[in-house]
Amino acid sequence: MLDHLLQMISIESLIFSFKEQDLFQEFNLHHETYALRAAKVTKVSDSDILKNILPKELSSKMFGAGNLNLLAFIFALRHKILQLNLLFHLSALKNNNHHSFNEVKDELCAIFGEEIFNQYNLLFNMLMPPFWGKDKKLPILGFSSVGCHFVMRDISLCRAFDAYNLPYCNQLARGLFCVKHSIENFWTQKVPEEASVQAKLSQFYINPNNFSQFDEETLKRLIQNFFRHFERSQAENFSIPMDSTKINFLLEFYSFSSLEELKKEGSTELRRRFIELAKHHHPDIGGSHEHFREAREYYESLREILEK
Repeated sequence: MLDHLLQMISIESLIFSFKEQDLFQEFNLHHETYALRAAKVTKVSDSDILKNILPKELSSKMFGAGNLNLLAFIFALRHKILQLNLLFHLSALKNNNHHSFNEVKDELCAIFGEEIFNQYNLLFNMLMPPFWGKDKKLPILGFSSVGCHFVMRDISLCRAFDAYNLPYCNQLARGLFCVKHSIENFWTQKVPEEASVQAKLSQFYINPNNFSQFDEETLKRLIQNFFRHFERSQAENFSIPMDSTKINFLLEFYSFSSLEELKKEGSTELRRRFIELAKHHHPDIGGSHEHFREAREYYESLREILEK
């Protein structure tokens, strides 16, 4: 099944998924670390990406045949996300006219075969900054227990990335990474203990043969261990319920006269009002990042109230 999924998840479809901003999820103030919000890292759930790019009859089976079936979908997706991220790395080197371009190209071809460079040439324009609306920035991709992470990075800067512990590095790259983060190169060396969690996960997911080591019981233990730290962090971020003063403030912010009106209008109207405010305050069009962040967090708080 994994081989079949790897063939069906195309690099091109992934690119268009990350261009489709409606897939990106707003951050929940209580469920995301400060690092993600401060670095403007966005997230997309694995299931949303898969539903967007796979035939409906196939994506509907994601949760239908036990843990191994689900892992096959997630493994295939992350393997392809890694390929796309490495193509963006190549593009950064190309844009910088860096001498290591051919060396890195050969390293990637040794892992994936000549097909990956064929993909690079075929999708060349989509891997360039203008396609992403930036003169000197390209995406960096990663993943964690909450889904896939996406951030734009200046092509001159270090491309090391871990959404929770290394959301950005402002050091100039010597090739792809700065001196400190050269250990993040997961495709040509055994990742050392001090490297990021993202690098360690990447080294695992880059090799499709690693999927075959799992049976159902092993996977159950893996899932339990994988989420244990994340669940602990959620407990640490637990907050007491909002009082009536806070709720009234949020309602007034989004021009609802009462909680009853919010519930009557529903989540569709709430989202419409959020989008209008987001367009007005978005930093990319000269708005205030602080106001944009507040609008997003207040929207999430009201959405939580609606879901209760």
